[in-house]
Amino acid sequence: MVFVHLLPSLIPPGGLCGGMAVVIDVLRASTMMVHALVAGCRAVIPCGEVDEARRVASSLPEGSALLAGERHGVPIEGFDLGNSPGECTRAVCQGKTLVITTTNGTRALLACLDADPVVIGSFVNFAATSQRLLHEDRPIHLVCAGTEGQISYEDTLLAGAFAKHFKDLDHRMANDEAEIAAGLWARVEDSIWFKSGKRVQDEDANPLVRYLTRGQGGRRVVELGRSADIADAGRLNRPDHQIVAELRRDPLRIVACP
Repeated sequence: MVFVHLLPSLIPPGGLCGGMAVVIDVLRASTMMVHALVAGCRAVIPCGEVDEARRVASSLPEGSALLAGERHGVPIEGFDLGNSPGECTRAVCQGKTLVITTTNGTRALLACLDADPVVIGSFVNFAATSQRLLHEDRPIHLVCAGTEGQISYEDTLLAGAFAKHFKDLDHRMANDEAEIAAGLWARVEDSIWFKSGKRVQDEDANPLVRYLTRGQGGRRVVELGRSADIADAGRLNRPDHQIVAELRRDPLRIVACP
């Protein structure tokens, strides 16, 4: 069974228990986390609040933590990084632990702790994440972070890509939101893929990038002068990013699984 939750606040009480969750914040937290792990971060620690992130980072061995995050799209003063995936280079990330707090994405992740396992979904690692979910017999919950309490186009689009993938494999869509999201992806997927099945690699011609600018979140990223972040987020199935970003507990952290 596949459920889509268009906002964390729309998850019924106890609704994730006994299921697994895919947390989606395309612009930009989930994309940032995947980029950080690919670039060599040992782990990503999600925090709900700015002060909490500072405390967590200060508790780690000196020189081992990278503080990252944003509020309302703007990098947090005094942090090492904002929320731009392109900031996650190997020179910056290798061997470090990323401690991150964002307006939407990290809070969505922390709202999913009743599920087990919890994985991070993005367009860049779509294939690897789909494969991770393929043989699960428990309910799959696709949880969209949204944009400051509002449903977001880009998160719904990615949830729809996952939902339709599993619908095509005869998984049951367990709520109307799953049907709606799968239908949204069905309307655009032909323009995302070449007829040969190859991905669009030319970012200037990549129609997924154009779709990601349609919603409020995408427009805000453009207004902030961060259009490169949308290009990074829109690289569907990026070959060098095929990892599964999965939550571990005690202590809480996200790690890369091949």
